[in-house]
Amino acid sequence: MDKVLIVCGPTATGKTNLGIELAREFNGEIVSADSRQVYIGKNISYGKDLPPSLLPRLSTLKWQGRLLKYYEVEGIPIWLYDVVKEKVQFSVSSWLECAQLVIKDILTRQKLPIVVGGSGLYLKSLLKSLPQISIPPSPQLRQDLADKDTDYLFEYLNQIDPVKAASMNESDRQNPRRLVRAIEITVQDSQVPLTWTTANYDWLQIGLTSAKDQLYKRIDERVDERIAAGANQENPDLAAHPQKWREMEHQIARGQLTWFRKQPGITWFDIFQPDWPSQAKQVIRSWYNKH
Repeated sequence: MDKVLIVCGPTATGKTNLGIELAREFNGEIVSADSRQVYIGKNISYGKDLPPSLLPRLSTLKWQGRLLKYYEVEGIPIWLYDVVKEKVQFSVSSWLECAQLVIKDILTRQKLPIVVGGSGLYLKSLLKSLPQISIPPSPQLRQDLADKDTDYLFEYLNQIDPVKAASMNESDRQNPRRLVRAIEITVQDSQVPLTWTTANYDWLQIGLTSAKDQLYKRIDERVDERIAAGANQENPDLAAHPQKWREMEHQIARGQLTWFRKQPGITWFDIFQPDWPSQAKQVIRSWYNKH
């Protein structure tokens, strides 16, 4: 059975760096599962961490009439950055369609797909049939979300429709009724691909995490690095208010921690524990070599 590796967890835990290491060791390619990085531009603000002069390459894989791009970083292809322009609607099902194309192509070339990211619904769409995620507008959905706070609801919306989430003002973000309605509309728009069956693959999920205070410190350092790298040219307003930016990233991280904590089947590694990379690689090696 074909194997697919997932590296997940909150922002700023070093998922992509680990993914590149693993791709080098296990002859793999990276598939990004990040709801911001699918958009063209803002490479620094959205944490693509690409060399400044690196240009994307066109593949032969076609999605909705366009050829998918990939970047090659340290000899490792990274897929599903720069899929659509920022104003274009891009749902969970859109990402799943792209991901299944790329995963099948990587496997055809006898390589290991390594899906890397922190967008929980993207990852869940790989592991569960989409109807379990895309619940149509109904009293049941509202009941399920009734006890959730606005932080949770906004992060949920940000996972499934980051463009809509980014367009909401502060009043909207603090209004649970508007957030739930936005989630309903986005979920209703999802189209269910019928060709994806998770049973065809042998999955392994590796999660990276840390205590919140340590994670926030890493996030703050990362924001400072992005500002120093020229984020003001991409997003002047955000770069001019670093504390607001840090708090926004903290909020995203809290939502991710809450989300992933509830997901089954993830083997977790604390990135502040000694020797965690070799322990993670040992788990992966054992799974990878098992027939």
